[in-house]
Amino acid sequence: MRYYSIYVENTVDFFTYSSVQEIKIGTQVKVSFQNKKRVGVVIEEEIGKSYNYNVLEIEEILDNEISFSKSYIKMLLWIKEYYMVGFDQIYTTAIPKGLKIKYVDKYVINFKSSELSKEDSSILSYMLQKQWVTKATLNKIFGKEKVKEYLKDIFLVEKDKKYTINRELDLPIELERYFLERSEFSRDSIEKRFDKKEIETLLKEERIFLIRRLKEKDTQELTYDVKDKSIRTPTVLNDEQERIKQKIIDSKKRYFLLRGVTGSGKTEIYIHLIRDGLEKGKGAIFLVPEISLTPQMVKRFKDEFGDEVAILHSRLSNLERAREWYNIYSGQKRIILGVRSAIFAPVKNLGYIIIDEEHENSYKQDTSPRYHAKYVALKRAELEGAKVVLGSATPSIESYYYAKKGLFELLELENRYRSAKLPEIKIVDMKREQNNFFSELLLKKIRDRLLKKEQVILLLNRKGYSTVIQCKKCGFIEECEHCSISLSYYAGVNRLKCNYCGIGKLFSGSCSNCGSNELEFGGQGVERIEEELKKIFPVNIIRVDGEVAKEKDFYERMYFDFLNKKYDIMIGTQMISRGLHFPDVTLVGVINADTLMGIPDFRTGERTYQLITQVAGRAGRGEKSGEVIIQTYQPENHVIEKIQENSYVSFYEKEIKKREELFYPPFSRIINIGISSSEEKGLEEFAIEFHKRIKDEEIEIYGPMRAMVYRVKGRYRYNIFVKGEREKINNYKERLLKAYKEMKNRKYRVVIDVEPTNLI
Repeated sequence: MRYYSIYVENTVDFFTYSSVQEIKIGTQVKVSFQNKKRVGVVIEEEIGKSYNYNVLEIEEILDNEISFSKSYIKMLLWIKEYYMVGFDQIYTTAIPKGLKIKYVDKYVINFKSSELSKEDSSILSYMLQKQWVTKATLNKIFGKEKVKEYLKDIFLVEKDKKYTINRELDLPIELERYFLERSEFSRDSIEKRFDKKEIETLLKEERIFLIRRLKEKDTQELTYDVKDKSIRTPTVLNDEQERIKQKIIDSKKRYFLLRGVTGSGKTEIYIHLIRDGLEKGKGAIFLVPEISLTPQMVKRFKDEFGDEVAILHSRLSNLERAREWYNIYSGQKRIILGVRSAIFAPVKNLGYIIIDEEHENSYKQDTSPRYHAKYVALKRAELEGAKVVLGSATPSIESYYYAKKGLFELLELENRYRSAKLPEIKIVDMKREQNNFFSELLLKKIRDRLLKKEQVILLLNRKGYSTVIQCKKCGFIEECEHCSISLSYYAGVNRLKCNYCGIGKLFSGSCSNCGSNELEFGGQGVERIEEELKKIFPVNIIRVDGEVAKEKDFYERMYFDFLNKKYDIMIGTQMISRGLHFPDVTLVGVINADTLMGIPDFRTGERTYQLITQVAGRAGRGEKSGEVIIQTYQPENHVIEKIQENSYVSFYEKEIKKREELFYPPFSRIINIGISSSEEKGLEEFAIEFHKRIKDEEIEIYGPMRAMVYRVKGRYRYNIFVKGEREKINNYKERLLKAYKEMKNRKYRVVIDVEPTNLI
């Protein structure tokens, strides 16, 4: 008797079941659970175990359902252990809702049978007839020139002005696939047409086989209208790009960090790597950090790879996601373009995982399961024998450290593609300016670009019109009823809104406390900048932030409208800093470079450097030179100085010394433990007790302390911060998990975030 750990659907833990036969890891089975028939997945075989009590048997192996490879299951188990989350959370994240994949039984001819030429069987005669097609049909499927090549190379055999394939030769994939599909017949069609005994005889003699195929989808294929459908001429890499591409292909290493200045042509290298893998029969996953990059990348990838590309992102419906997942699972699509969760795509024969803008925080999920796609990618590549390429102009401090240490192979592009120049960066001290919104220099430069019919991008990483409204008469500040934060004003919809819980109300124009309409709007947002700019420049301006980007096709329209110069100026939050390529943008302005620097987080300097450097890189990407104006009240700050120098390496060297002195990552591993409750009473005592349970002399533990934003969505919050060496933290997790299980309490919620990127 064999024993297996089974994940039963809609449960949290694994359960043991028995079977007399061997079952592959990842197979779906039917079991009895609490007197109900449930579906489960085989997680592992419990080798060497025995039980002195009756273990329920697996009732049925579901061959007609999807299955998962052993390496895929191992990846999910690694996430469960490393990020300390329930397997159910990982499983439901990896497998799309509404996914129902079925199989169909088909009869196929055994072409290796020595008796194949004997036409003594009506079944064989029927099946063989379907193998022959006319030249006109072949021309329609493959094109006249291709068919001529096939005939010349003797890949095709002629008989009575019809053609079939020459099975003695090693055939082109597309030709073999086409004829193989013609030799398959559904079980129902054959069994209805022919005698059952004759079928059984042929099966017994192995002259035909009964096989199982994925059932064809009866739903419409997911398509993307990329506006410009012209086929792109394959690009030729310059010497620097070619050297890096070949080094990745030839290297025996598995992990690579490609640091290339903005506009250096990293995407071209990625495209060539994916093409190389495709020619070798390997698939690829290409991750982008933000859905806003998808329209641009969809067009680029569709131009290069056509129908081989599957698209996965959060804006897809459950049905759309299931369709694409099916296309990947069945091997119909081998290149996956998507955001964070696309790392779970069931790619056949995975060759490359490429993570563009690898430094971005959006690769870390901020709700459970709190995994980081970058580290999942590294683990998956290890399990499946693939290569990982991390790319960025401003790599995370951790990634660059690992590259310098040799854990990743470091590759660097120091020049822009086609010899384009990096933009000139100028710093403006806003303490000397009279206008709180725009410096004289920025306005002068905007006017100059507009006269030249060039485009401008302005960044302010703050949504809405104003982040705080205060009454001048009584001093009252409009605050959220559910969160410890002031309400932001969104002028476009005339609402006060909380940026944490999303709840809001109509703005009356007067103070909620005293009724006065003498109000002060503080903390300027992108809406306010848009309003002020329109007073100065009567041109077409587009705003890009989370509020206007809620429509499903907004990003696509925004990208192509701005690319086609329907707008002169783009104003936006950080989502416009990532990877967008507009050849006519020659000026980038950063309205307030200080918005991030006030946050008490050890990554504050790094994030500021990355954000401003990335948005600066949108300027001068075409033939025209670019310029960047950075407005700040802290021009002497070392981060601002390093941005102006455009020196990532010197910024890294200064930052890594601080990290080492303070024992922050990459020199340590960190865990943030969030404890919350809808009732404030008793919460602090519970947090103190939890802290006592997890004390450890080998580990640094800080807290419990109130969260920076004490109340969010009606829940009061405390944090406990854990820091230690990698091995010690890994060992410590067992103790932490034990305390978590022992102190489970419906009144108090405990959330464990391993390697957090958000400490607020």
